[in-house]
Amino acid sequence: MRVHDLRHLAATLMISSQVPLAMASKTLRHSKISTTVDIYGHLVPYAAQQAVDAIAAALTAAELAQRP
Repeated sequence: MRVHDLRHLAATLMISSQVPLAMASKTLRHSKISTTVDIYGHLVPYAAQQAVDAIAAALTAAELAQRP
């Protein structure tokens, strides 16, 4: 196993464990968070689900607030 493989393993474990991307990016010493997202973005489907859940909650709250 190469050192580079260990780096990818560490990144995968961090992101899969829902460590914030900004922290993972800093740990990996990427100059931009976009680099981390470009390489490991496929590992963060939870972020998309959280966004959908937040929008659904906001719409539900707005609908309930408008009911008489």
